[in-house]
Amino acid sequence: MDSDLRRKRQLRAPQPERPRARFRREAPEERRRQLGEAALRCILRNGNAGVSLRQVAAEAGVTQGLITHHFGEINELVAYAFDIMSEGLMSQIMQAVEAAGERPRDRLNAFIDVSFSPMLFDKDVLGVWVVFWGLILHSPRMSAAQKNEYSGYLSTVGTLIADVAREEGFEIGDEKLTAISFTAIMDGLWLAWCLNPNSFAPEDGIRICHGWIDGLRRGVKL
Repeated sequence: MDSDLRRKRQLRAPQPERPRARFRREAPEERRRQLGEAALRCILRNGNAGVSLRQVAAEAGVTQGLITHHFGEINELVAYAFDIMSEGLMSQIMQAVEAAGERPRDRLNAFIDVSFSPMLFDKDVLGVWVVFWGLILHSPRMSAAQKNEYSGYLSTVGTLIADVAREEGFEIGDEKLTAISFTAIMDGLWLAWCLNPNSFAPEDGIRICHGWIDGLRRGVKL
């Protein structure tokens, strides 16, 4: 009898509420960035093989449908990942430039130094760029992203060199061609080092770039 009464009271007693699972819905741009960063990790780890909805979805812990919802197709996602990487690298470069102060020569020197730092002189970075380069000719969105990134980079380089020229009183001729030439030297050195790190030291690359700028000071014009 007592046991039946206790059982009935237990059934009527209020049961403690189960804790509700916390669910936070990310803003669309936050979710897009998470997917872009997941794509970058896949490309860094697997190269061209990482450019797939399946791999990125597994890396991000989401469904392939969610990626399609945000980007439509894989090339759109890869272009977005390219934007994330190029903007991140440029942001770090400009942080070094701004930390150098207001003097144009110091700012240009900082730009050169950070461009040959481990942040950029990293063989793993080359693997990511190779994937991006391979898509430029086949993806209009990727091509547009690369053109935008290159245009912004050229503008930065041109401004840094032109500021030094004005400060020191020498002429550089065509500012755009000067920026293109200097960028080509830096890119060529970076690619040569990534393919064969024993070919030269990053410090040698810095010396080469400073020597090229000294040529402008001595009157070389484009």
